[in-house]
Amino acid sequence: MRCSEIIEDATDRFLELYGDRKEGLGKSIQGGMAWIAGAKVVLMAVCDQCTPEAVDLRRMSRLIDLAVHLKRPILSSLQLLSDLENGLYLQDIGIRKEFDTTFLKLVSHPFPIVTVADHSLLQTLDTSLSISDSLLIRGNVSVTEFDQACVQNGQQIIRSVDDGLGLKGSISAMFAQLLAVQKDDLVKRRKNRLQHTPS
Repeated sequence: MRCSEIIEDATDRFLELYGDRKEGLGKSIQGGMAWIAGAKVVLMAVCDQCTPEAVDLRRMSRLIDLAVHLKRPILSSLQLLSDLENGLYLQDIGIRKEFDTTFLKLVSHPFPIVTVADHSLLQTLDTSLSISDSLLIRGNVSVTEFDQACVQNGQQIIRSVDDGLGLKGSISAMFAQLLAVQKDDLVKRRKNRLQHTPS
């Protein structure tokens, strides 16, 4: 899903946040507080057809800090986490420090991280988006085989959006399920998945 679709289709209300703006706005990342069927989360997504830069990584870092401070889970776009996990930001070697800091903060986030994507992207995924605790797929598609592979490799939850609950209800229900998991376990699972992700 594109950033604009996530905000329009998956949130009841979205309040964009920019931080102190001393280092620029971070135009390639859109992020802030989102309300989704009763769940209050921090949303982070790559803006449509944008390439993130160093200032965007610093903005992401501030948003993760906010999520920790407010004890909120994170909803992220597929592209943002995929780019971060695959190190695409490191095309500019000058942002290595910002990249490492942001990556570590996200992996160590003590609350759930959920990603949403359209089913058309499912076949293009590398076996897992290891940082994300759960991937919700929108569209009529079976994710059984994909789900089993990911569960065996670190207890990641891959699930289709429930038609009865809708997208917002499915996101809220997934956050509720993951919030029942011990914080240390969430982090250990992420680190385990990353350790076993093929290079």
